[in-house]
Amino acid sequence: MNDSNKIDNTAGIVLEKKIGDQVSVGEIIAYVHANDEEKANGAIKNLADAFVYSQKPVLTLKSRVLDVYGI
Repeated sequence: MNDSNKIDNTAGIVLEKKIGDQVSVGEIIAYVHANDEEKANGAIKNLADAFVYSQKPVLTLKSRVLDVYGI
């Protein structure tokens, strides 16, 4: 395994909300852990782009998490 494929156990995302949970303005939905500010900012942007907010209730609660590493 080359260095670009190695899992960085010092980095990760902790989700505080699940699909369908109610979220208020200013509420924390996730924590990003990283050992590099540039990588952290990239992860924050990708994470923000992954969320969709709606006033309507979510009808399907299928998880989009594909896998969990490092546990």
